[in-house]
Amino acid sequence: MNIFLIALVFQNLFRFVSHICVREKRNSIINFKNFKIMKTKWFFLCVLALNSFAFTSCSDDDDDDGIRVSEELNLALRTKYPNAANVEWEAKAGFYVADFRYNGVELDAWFTTDAVWKMTETDLGIDVNKLPTVVKDAFLASEYATWTVDDIDKYEREDMTFFLVEIEKNGLRDRNLYYNEQGGLLRDAEDMPNDDVLPTTQFE
Repeated sequence: MNIFLIALVFQNLFRFVSHICVREKRNSIINFKNFKIMKTKWFFLCVLALNSFAFTSCSDDDDDDGIRVSEELNLALRTKYPNAANVEWEAKAGFYVADFRYNGVELDAWFTTDAVWKMTETDLGIDVNKLPTVVKDAFLASEYATWTVDDIDKYEREDMTFFLVEIEKNGLRDRNLYYNEQGGLLRDAEDMPNDDVLPTTQFE
């Protein structure tokens, strides 16, 4: 919001409050001491109200629901996912990521800056039955079968498809289990901050 407009609103509001206080004083509803107290209270209330208003206005301006991307990126997304809905873009780790819903499922599609698809992440929730049978069986046969599943994601890349099963158990550190399509365990790792899966993530 324009700073001059805020100042004008504040000035008129303070004049209005002062007018009320003077009128109350003349009507002998309050004595002079109470008049000063009331005026001071109104002053600070005005300041707080205007600060909140100004902050909200600034927040609205800074609230970015997504970034604008090139038509090439939008075309690449529509070509791969024609029915993509509620699309929002963000820049992440040198890639452009489209967050959207596709046939009722939440997906994140990763593209290079020149609109080449690299990876898609599909949120499978927490139901292990959404995993391929061989992957589910591998997890249930592992030492972590009694742990609580916190989240499951499917990752599709040009070179491979794999699954991430995030698990937790009271008193122990959360763990991330990565499985390939055949149910093979690619990695068993402690969950770490900013340990995001990227199109460049490797399993050795």
